[in-house]
Amino acid sequence: MRKFASLTVALVVASGVLIATPANAAVKITNGVACTKAGTLNKTANGTYKCAKNPLTTSSKLTWLSTDCLTMAASYITAKATLPAAKISTDKAIAGFDAEIAAQNKVLADSLIEIDAYKAKVADSNSKLAALKADTANLAKNKLNIAAYESAIANYNKAIATVSKVSGSTGAVQRAITRIENFKVQAAASYENLKADLTNGLSNAQLLCSKGF
Repeated sequence: MRKFASLTVALVVASGVLIATPANAAVKITNGVACTKAGTLNKTANGTYKCAKNPLTTSSKLTWLSTDCLTMAASYITAKATLPAAKISTDKAIAGFDAEIAAQNKVLADSLIEIDAYKAKVADSNSKLAALKADTANLAKNKLNIAAYESAIANYNKAIATVSKVSGSTGAVQRAITRIENFKVQAAASYENLKADLTNGLSNAQLLCSKGF
């Protein structure tokens, strides 16, 4: 009976040893595994891990996180913090471009009004010139006036040509408007790229910081 009891005790002890061995085995260090001392570094075959709070969550729990995770998360957080200022700067730039476009459009509209005014003067001068030339009996008397109207008409036409070069479809004003509109598009695209980069940065950080990674 004593032998049986001793055997039973021996089996229980052996069983306890077998059960205790896995519990005492070293825990594999990966993202999300609990740790106790913030700032502690642990080098593993899969990389270096640091005991820290996950910056991508609101949890205050200390866990092992790969240094790649922490670096990417820090970059994301920094980029996220600068996005509001980038939005303000972009909106301000676009508002400035809109104001410049409006100013150039006013120059364009004023130029068209100026051209119309010159055309009206050309029409009036041509009418008066035609009347003087029709008075054949007084051509010699009206010679100076005829010359003056002809000169005026030539000058008006030159003015029309000059203003048209500025305000025409390929003129300086239209080229300026096109250039400013391109700047506006680029500014908006640049901000959208920042947003896209931020989204990608978050995805990459979440991947590198995922539990068990």
